[in-house]
Amino acid sequence: NEMERLVLTNDQLAQKRGDDYGEDYFKSGQKPSGKLGLGTDGNIMSDIMNLIDFYVENDIVEKEVVGTKKVEKKVPAEEEGGEEKTITVEEPVYESTYPITAKGLQCIDDKVAELCYRQFVVSSFTDQSPNAARYEASKATFGGILGLTAEQMEEIGSSIGGMVYDNYITQSMSTKGALDQQDMMFLANIQGKLGISAEKGEEMMLDTQKKIISEEASALLDSGAPTPEQIKAFREKCNSMGLDLETDVGLSKSRLVSMFSMEITPGIDSGEITIESAEELQEIQESLGLSEEEGEEVISTLIQERANGVLADVIGCMLRGMDAVAVESMETLVQYAAFVDGDLGFEVEEANANKAYNMFENKDWSGVDEEEAERQKALLKKALGVAI
Repeated sequence: NEMERLVLTNDQLAQKRGDDYGEDYFKSGQKPSGKLGLGTDGNIMSDIMNLIDFYVENDIVEKEVVGTKKVEKKVPAEEEGGEEKTITVEEPVYESTYPITAKGLQCIDDKVAELCYRQFVVSSFTDQSPNAARYEASKATFGGILGLTAEQMEEIGSSIGGMVYDNYITQSMSTKGALDQQDMMFLANIQGKLGISAEKGEEMMLDTQKKIISEEASALLDSGAPTPEQIKAFREKCNSMGLDLETDVGLSKSRLVSMFSMEITPGIDSGEITIESAEELQEIQESLGLSEEEGEEVISTLIQERANGVLADVIGCMLRGMDAVAVESMETLVQYAAFVDGDLGFEVEEANANKAYNMFENKDWSGVDEEEAERQKALLKKALGVAI
């Protein structure tokens, strides 16, 4: 029959029917290519459409009522000048069934049926001829004739769509950084062409974006020490895409903590980030998915490490008589002390603590508000453990 002739090679037909069918030669003079037993690419689509037409024109497809749905209909006014009415009616929902299928006739098995459908979908998707729309509209019918379920057809369309999505989104994001409206329209068109549901399309798009961002994260964090600007740009990009850095991008908690530290450290060292920058610090901490306690621990550890190093510099400078440099270091120490209300946990010899504080107290305070000067002195006094 037509189905056997379409999907089986001549050898397969001869073996099945016990007759010698010789070689099929097409217009081009070529023999079948042997691709899935479907002949050459140039003839396969027309052969499939002939089969579909034969099946449909002979009313082999059966329509079965599987339920009802409510629809609104407009009813014209009963008299001139009256108002049009809208009523709700129930209409039957039909499902197409295929009593004769290639699988049912045992012409092909599941694997070949899926390969046939896959080739038809790919060919219809890539076809640029006037027949493209007809091919696209016939996908479900051909799948039914083969004996595939709607779920199998969507799974095949999704696997093809997954590759298309992956390639397109990867290329688009590499050039533009993010998908725009034009990209979304293109992907929506792909959904229709491949018979992918909106939910599945959104899932594939998100999966591809997650993969790309995960690779970008690895490249950023494994390439050495990224700058605070690079960390911030990557963090904000993920936030704008609605991706959670831990669950979606796959970054561990330790990496998120490291990113927080790398982004804020230069600002704390330079004095750009101070105790007054609480909102900025909270925004960074929350966008990285860290809790308030985790953020505070990072800051506390960072401050402690930095302060210990600065204290060592202060004492070393005093021993070498570099008083001016020691005072500058103490100004930095005060910045750190402000984050923990002066409680830096230092254990400083009383003589060194008093000497350092006296140098700081007697430095040039011109241009500094008296209240601010007293605040700084109090913080350093508490940090060094100087007796009040």
